[in-house]
Amino acid sequence: MTGLYTRLRRLRAARALAGPSRAGSAGQAPDPGLQFGRWMGQRLGSQAGRWMGLPLAERLSRRLAVAAVCGASAALTVAAGPAAAACSGTDLRQDIPPALQAEIDAEMARTPFAHGLSWIATRGARRLHIIGTMHLNDPRHGPLVAHMTPAIEAADALLVEVNQADKRVMDKSLADQPAMVFITEGPTLIDRMQPQDWDQIAELARSAGIPPFMAAKMRPWFLGMSLAVPRCARTSPDVSDGLDMQLLRVAADAGVPALSLEDPLSVFRTLNADPLEDQIEELRSYITLMRVGPDEFHTMLESYFEGEIQAFATLRIRQYLAADLPIPVAERQAQIDEAMAALLYDRNRAWIPVIEATAGDLLVVAVGAAHLPGEAGLLALLQAQGYVIEEAPL
Repeated sequence: MTGLYTRLRRLRAARALAGPSRAGSAGQAPDPGLQFGRWMGQRLGSQAGRWMGLPLAERLSRRLAVAAVCGASAALTVAAGPAAAACSGTDLRQDIPPALQAEIDAEMARTPFAHGLSWIATRGARRLHIIGTMHLNDPRHGPLVAHMTPAIEAADALLVEVNQADKRVMDKSLADQPAMVFITEGPTLIDRMQPQDWDQIAELARSAGIPPFMAAKMRPWFLGMSLAVPRCARTSPDVSDGLDMQLLRVAADAGVPALSLEDPLSVFRTLNADPLEDQIEELRSYITLMRVGPDEFHTMLESYFEGEIQAFATLRIRQYLAADLPIPVAERQAQIDEAMAALLYDRNRAWIPVIEATAGDLLVVAVGAAHLPGEAGLLALLQAQGYVIEEAPL
């Protein structure tokens, strides 16, 4: 952590040379830099990467745009289970206008493998049992774990987006390289944004339980995802014990090797690809779409457990495209397409050779539910490799 403290000293020195700024009014501690360091040391490795592998409704984002679209992004802490009661709300699907519902139904009818969570892919003697996961703790995972346990115990390997060993490497890398998710040098967002824009962000941060001085140090894409998590969803101590973690324990107990499909840090690099100023401009553009309340969160959870996460994501995208924003609809659609390619479809394609190269006739593949449906979804890509795909009812 030597590099971190060096960066913090530079940051404090730079702000001292810059003279008084509105950081004093936003910060709630006499030494924000020191609190930042302590907070980061405690949380960065264990929480910054927890949103990895979440369904489309939770993490789809072109740095920020689609985090606003899908609403329930999870960057710091999200929870179900104990938080489910705190976040109980109205299922927003009950109030979808009939015309919009008809559009969504038509799109689902055109989308390959749009419904469901559990699938079997067979090619000759090879059999893959595929499950769409959610990296949130929820007691409703129990039946899914029971459903998958026999397949895992008989499997030659379990393939997940990131296994425990690689997650530890990722956590250490994030702790050693805080600049991947935080602004560690130069002005913070307070001094990079217009006062009225920052004031709105600060209020959203307070509502989400994030101290504004901390929000000011987050990279815009990371902040955007963090603000999209309702405060009611931040209470569970077992937040990251989602379906993937539970299936990894089943594999460990059965002595079945668990393998990673990818380098998890590649997603962070993708999210950081745009220059900081471009990310800030996007943050400024989507302030009005940042609020995600218990109703949106509740609807996302219900959609997942009903196997309808694709329909929920489609609803959120259509709402985003129909919103009254200064950004042209065509540009918004281009942002969504770019996000889908970078965070879902390109990764799906990269996973196929990894799956094919894994030895064994019986494999279990557990990945975020958003990766399964669609023409560029994992199931369609496996079908193109000669696999016969059948739903495995829960």
